[in-house]
Amino acid sequence: MPTMDFEVYLNTNAPTAERATAFAELLANEDAAGIEYAVVMPMPTLKPSNAALYETAHAERRAILCCQVNPNDGPSAFDEIRQSATEWGMRVLKIMPAIYQVHMTGRVAFELMQLARELGLVVNIHSGSEISHPLGIGALARRFPDVPVLMDHMGYREWVGDAIEVARDNPNVYLGTTIAAFEPVSVARAVDALGPERVVYGSNWPNLYSDLAVQALRRYGFGAKAEALILGGNLARILGLD
Repeated sequence: MPTMDFEVYLNTNAPTAERATAFAELLANEDAAGIEYAVVMPMPTLKPSNAALYETAHAERRAILCCQVNPNDGPSAFDEIRQSATEWGMRVLKIMPAIYQVHMTGRVAFELMQLARELGLVVNIHSGSEISHPLGIGALARRFPDVPVLMDHMGYREWVGDAIEVARDNPNVYLGTTIAAFEPVSVARAVDALGPERVVYGSNWPNLYSDLAVQALRRYGFGAKAEALILGGNLARILGLD
């Protein structure tokens, strides 16, 4: 099975040379972690640039590109998602409720998911604050059972239990280990309740280090089969790469 990281960020507002340096550092850290592929997305700034992401990373076979927009920009943001998927080959859409004030039961979230379904995108949704509570993500995911949803941070820390119940009730929801990997007992709760098939590894680079996150998970001792699924096998299946 391939090893894969479902969430790393690149500052797409930085100059070209600075982006290239940051991208090289990203790949070097994945090398240190033993991770072959990374899903790379723009940092959630006021004006993330998917064009800059494409320019920097599209030629790297190890990079799976994920688009992110500020949906408050209106129709132009949705046009950029469509361009990212159809012209630039991006496979994933990131929704960042806390930064862009996207309510999970509101119109904008619904329209983002509609477009993701139309374009065949996997959706990554940040969890961890009231506006992005796991139960809200679950309500949205239930409306789109054919759209795979990666729940970033798996509700860590206060709402891991809610995240588990959301995944239990919605087969299209997978729990991401970003940040939670550093307290692997939280990941173990999800594995015990749902099986390792429903958990995907993510580092949250550059905010956290992939090599340390992988080490924390490996040291917990999930077993070789579960580790292989969490550290890439599940994401490969979700993306149709297996």
